Amino acid sequence: MSYLVLARKYRPQRFSEVVGQSHVVKTLINALKLGKLTHALLFSGIKGTGKTTIARIVAKALNCLNLQEGYEPCNECQNCLEINKGIFVDVLEIDAASNRGIDQVRELIENLKYAPAKGRAKVYIIDEAHMLTKEAANALLKSLEEPPAHVYFILATTEPNKLPPTILSRCQRYDFRRLDLKTMVQFLKSICERENYDIETSALELIAREAQGSMRDALSLLDQAMAYGVRTKEDVLSALGWHEESLVEELVQILLERDLKKALSLSKSLYERGLDLIYLMEKVVEYLRNLFLAKALPGETPLHIENPELKELFVTTSQEDFLVILQTLLRDLEVLKRTPYPQLQFELTLAKICEYEKLVPLREILQKLEEFSKSGEAILLPQKVEAQKEEPVFLKSWPDFLEKLQKESFTLYTLLSHLPEPEINSQEVKLKLKGNEEFLKSTYLPILKEKIEKYFGKPLNIQVESQRRSTLDEIKERPEVKLIAQTFSAKIVNIQYTKE
Repeated sequence: MSYLVLARKYRPQRFSEVVGQSHVVKTLINALKLGKLTHALLFSGIKGTGKTTIARIVAKALNCLNLQEGYEPCNECQNCLEINKGIFVDVLEIDAASNRGIDQVRELIENLKYAPAKGRAKVYIIDEAHMLTKEAANALLKSLEEPPAHVYFILATTEPNKLPPTILSRCQRYDFRRLDLKTMVQFLKSICERENYDIETSALELIAREAQGSMRDALSLLDQAMAYGVRTKEDVLSALGWHEESLVEELVQILLERDLKKALSLSKSLYERGLDLIYLMEKVVEYLRNLFLAKALPGETPLHIENPELKELFVTTSQEDFLVILQTLLRDLEVLKRTPYPQLQFELTLAKICEYEKLVPLREILQKLEEFSKSGEAILLPQKVEAQKEEPVFLKSWPDFLEKLQKESFTLYTLLSHLPEPEINSQEVKLKLKGNEEFLKSTYLPILKEKIEKYFGKPLNIQVESQRRSTLDEIKERPEVKLIAQTFSAKIVNIQYTKE
C-alpha cells in the first residue's frame, strides 16, 4: 500500500478535531442543532486552514445515520464511511478550477431537483469557487437563493474578493483565520508523538513559522523533515535548504550599517554557496518588517535580537530608514523573481540600500530651498530694480499701436500680436526676432513697416538673433547655479535643454 501523507492521515473527521477555527465550528454546530443552517455557505481563508475539511464534516453531520452528542458525525455508519472515501452519491465535490464553465453548472442545476439517493440531504462542495466564469456564476444565482429543501451549497475559496457581489450576498460567509504559531506547534508535537518520532520543539517552531499559518503546509514540511530524519533545528535548516536566522541577521546588520563592501562580499559568498536569493530576500523582508513594527509600536510587538550590535543598530536607526529599506526590498523582490540575472539584481538592491545614506533627507531639502529662495531674492532684486530704473517712458506705446491696428485691419494685427514687443527709443523702433520667423517672409511686411514708421515717426529696424545654447561652463558660472550647487553640495553632470 502506498504511503499516506500526514495531511491526509490526520485530517480532522469530527468538529472536535478541527484545530484553530473554533469560531467557525461553534457557529456551525449551533446552526445544526437549531435547524437554522443556511442553504448556501461560503468558506474563505488562506490555503490549508480547513475549509474543505469542515465542509466534509458538515456534509457528514447532515447525512449521518447515528449522530453523536454535540451533533458530531459517528464516522462509523455507511454514509459517513462513504463520505470519508469520497464516493457518497449525495455529496458532490466540484473543483471549480477545472469545472468552471456554464455547461457544467447547467448540468449541476439540472440534478438539483432529484431527491437524495441515500442520505437526507444533497451537499455540493465547490472548491476554489472564485474560478467560476462570470456566466457560470450568474447561472448559479437562482439555485443559491432558492434551492430545493434538500440541497446545500458550500463554496470554498482563497480569494472571496474575486466572487461577484451577487454570489456573496446569497451566502452566509465564514472567514477562516490564519493559525497562530503556538497552536500549530502543539498540533505538530501531538502528531510526532503519535508517530513515535522524536524531534526538538525549536525545529517544530521553525517548520510552523515557515508554514505561515497553513496547517496543511506545516504537515507537508513535517513529512519532508521526517523523511530526511531531522531531529534538531540545524537539521531542518540543512535538510530543507532554508537560511539560518544568523545569516538573515548578518545581512540585516550590513544593510543598517550601509556597508557596501561587506554587502557585496556577502553576496558573492551566497552565490558561491548556491543559496536561493529570492527566499533569502523574503526572509530579510520578514525580519525587517518585525523590526519596523517593533519601532513603530514599542512595547506592543515582541522583539528577539540576539546580536548585540544589531540591537544597537535597531535603536539608532530611525523609523523612516526602516520604511525606505522595506520599500526598496519589496519593489526589487518582484524584479528579482522575473530577472534572468538574479545575482546582479540582488547586488543592485544591496547597493541601493547601502548608498541611501548619501541622499539628502526631504526635510533638509525643503529647509535649504526656503533658505535659497530668500538668498535668491536678495541677489536678483537689485537687478530687477535697476532694469526698472532704466526703462524709459514713451507717449506712444506698442499696445496702443496694436489696438489702433486691430480696428483698421485684423489680419495685420494678427501678424504683429504674435511677435515680441519691440524696443522703442528716441532713434528707432528695434524689433528683435529669434530664428527664421515666418514674419520675414510675409507679403504684408512692407505694409506693416510703413504703418509702424508712420505711427511712431521713427524707422523700423528688424534684427534676427541667432539661437545659441549656453555651454556647460557658462551655466556653471551663473550666480544662481553656483548658489544651488553650494547649498546642496551638488555637482552638475548633465544639461537638458528645454524646447522654446
